[in-house]
Parts: sequence; C-alpha cells; structure tokens
Amino acid sequence: MDIHGFAQINATHVVLIDGRHHCLRMLDRVTSHIVVLAGTCGTPGYSDGLIGTGKFHNPNSVVVDTRNSGQVLVTDSANNALRSVSISTGEVRTVIDSGFELPQGLLWAGDHLLVTNNVYISSVRWLDNGTVVNYIVAFSRPGDVYGTTDESKVRRSSNLVRLREKMFLVDDTGSRKLKLVDFNEGRVKPFCIYQEDDCTTNSSALPIPAIKAPMLKVGDETIYVALATSVYKLKGESSESGFPVECPDSGNATIYIIPGRRKLTFSLDNGLTIDLSEGHYTLPKDDGPLLCKEHFNVMKSPIVRRLSFKSVYEVRCNLLEYDSDTRIVLRNTLLHRRSQLLTACGEDCTMSNNMMPFSECTDGQLTVYWPTDVMFPIDVHQPPTELVNRLEQRIEAIDSMINMEIFILYHSPPVIAAAKGPNNKAVQVTLYSACANNRKSYDVERDVCV
Repeated sequence: MDIHGFAQINATHVVLIDGRHHCLRMLDRVTSHIVVLAGTCGTPGYSDGLIGTGKFHNPNSVVVDTRNSGQVLVTDSANNALRSVSISTGEVRTVIDSGFELPQGLLWAGDHLLVTNNVYISSVRWLDNGTVVNYIVAFSRPGDVYGTTDESKVRRSSNLVRLREKMFLVDDTGSRKLKLVDFNEGRVKPFCIYQEDDCTTNSSALPIPAIKAPMLKVGDETIYVALATSVYKLKGESSESGFPVECPDSGNATIYIIPGRRKLTFSLDNGLTIDLSEGHYTLPKDDGPLLCKEHFNVMKSPIVRRLSFKSVYEVRCNLLEYDSDTRIVLRNTLLHRRSQLLTACGEDCTMSNNMMPFSECTDGQLTVYWPTDVMFPIDVHQPPTELVNRLEQRIEAIDSMINMEIFILYHSPPVIAAAKGPNNKAVQVTLYSACANNRKSYDVERDVCV
C-alpha cells in the first residue's frame, strides 16, 4: 500500500488513498483492520460503480464532502477528474471531468473546493441549479514568477493549505519553494522562511522536494510540512508572508547495544519501545516546537563495562606467588567472598559465570574484582546511583563483609582488611572495562581498545 492521502471521517475510521494500487481503503483505528472501500485495487481505469467496477487511475487526495458528510471527494489525477465515493456503499461517481490537468491537492474554502493542478489552482463550485463548474483562479503557464494571479507562474504544484482568510500557502515543488497566494490582493508572493533575522525563499532553509510536499495546518499559527527526510513544524509570530522555522541537525549519533544482547531497546517519543538490530535508522523526533527526524546508528559496543565489586589491599606482591598453596588459599578466599556478594546482589545482579574473581597486584597494592553479569555499553562510565546505593546497603547488612578481609599465607598478619575507599567503604561498586574483541587490549588512560 502506498498512501497518497487520507481523510478522517469520524472518531474511529479513516479513508486512505492507495495511489499505487489505484483504489481507496478504509482503516478502522480501533481494530487496525483495513478493507477496500472503493475502486478496483491493482487495476487502473476510469469508470463509475461499486467495488470491483468503479476504477481510478492514480488517485491522489481526499476530503470529506462538506455538502454531504456521507461521501468523500477524490482527485483522480491521471483521469483529470474529480470523483465522489459513498462511504456506506463505496460507489464511485464522476463529479466533474473538465478543467483539470493532473489534479492533486484538495482544500475547502467556504462553499467552493480549491484544487491544485499541475501548474495552476482551480475552483469547483456547486451552483443552486445543481450544475458543477470548474475555473482557474491562479497561475497560467509553468514557470517561477511572482505577481498577480494571472501573471504569476509555478512549475509544478501539488498541495495547498489555508493560512488565513483568502490567503493560502502552495508548494511549488518544481521550483523547490513555498509560495503565498493572496486572493485579497490577487497576488502571488514569496513565502519567507526566517532563520534568525534573515528571510529566505529558497530551499536552503526548507528543502522542498521535487515531489508532493503534504502540508497540514493546526490551530492559527502552526503548519506542518512533510518533506523527503523530515517533517517541519512552522510555528511562531508570523508576518503576512512567512513563518520562522528551524529543524536542528541531529547528525548521526551512535547508540550502542548493551553487551551480551543482540538488539537495542529504543524508547520512542510516544512512550512505546522498539527493538533495533545493528544498522542505520531515521525516526521522527518531537523536539520542542519542531517535529523533525533523528538519524542515528546502532552498533555493538567496542568496550564492555561490567558491574563489579572491587576491594584494595595493602600486601607484599611477591608473597602472592610464593608457592601453589598461597595461590590456592587466595583463590578459595575470593570464591567464598563471591558467594557472599551473590547474596548482596539480590534481584539486581548475579555473579558472572564467565569471569571468576581476579586480582592485580602492583606496588604493594592488591586490587580484587568480583564481576557480575550486568553489563553496560561504552557510553556509560559510572553505575547508576540507585543501583549502587541498593548494593551498598545489602553489603553493610552482612557483618562479615564490613571489612572484607582476605587470608594470605605467610603474610603478617595473614588476615588483611580491605582499605577504605573514597566513600569510606571496604567494597566499591564500580564498572570494570574491557574490550569486546579479545584480540584487543584496553587502554585505561585513553578509554579505547588498541
């Protein structure tokens, strides 16, 4: 399905234009169920009738008929016609088939319907005697010219939106500009995009694509413009001919998958979450007064930060390798402490089965790490404060762990208490960093893998 336009007909149902398949569909917003409403999906043509008989050729836009809420009006672009569709039966009828040239956008303006054609705007009116007439109200031939509605030109127009009484904004996609049509003065003017104090009318401020640029007005001073890669929100104090707009460049940020997992759980602005594998993504982002798009990469973290318990002891390093008995006693002591730390983990962690307790001894300081199974990506440098507080409270509740003593043969004394850290605790809750690629080494000073 290739949605070219839509119209909400009530609180639960939306009519969708499936332009690629030349038909209309009905979406039930409650059940998310979609059914064919009108036309013959997959078969272009030009005929009136019910589903399977009536045909469109590249339907483009749809609006509810303000004269009859039981039907919608549709621009049938390739057939140069305006068609009606009954919401209850799906019957297609031709309203008018003259005066159009590739009709696209639709907009009610009082009792008449404005239609954007390839290079002009026409107006459809229903006379008291039931006759439907269509006449040109702006532009004449293709070009990029401002002036009176008779003199001015657009290269290709597909959509329009009402700014205020008899004043409309038109997308000239052929010229890559937005243009202001002022029927009060009978003129077409440049539409300013204000960046700081400067006014610009070209695509450098708002990159109008060479295809249809859907626009939606919400309230009195807000217009959404959907472009090829972003949805811009034009909002603020407007002059007669422009709005300020700015959409910050999100760049290409990198978000890392938590080590040990295959996907990243990403939170959307609407509160929902999605799971993303490695790759490049573009998602809508509501950035205050703007509705833009966020570009980012998802990749595996090159550095693994593992939640660990750490204690430091003042020892003579040469005693640790004195003989095999010394090494065995130290290992058993660390494993005993590991089982106690498992209790301290509670529901927040478990002790790692892939990494046993290990130690490093330099310059008379023995540093011991007890790794857990909780890991963080490269952009996390400290464990969450709430997690640290919970773990520290559980450790303090175990009397034998307050000083976190270890036993070392031939040391005097053989029982050694851990040195108190900056928080005056014998056990520190920290992150131990290592390279995800085992063939690389972690450089502590530069926090990189080499």
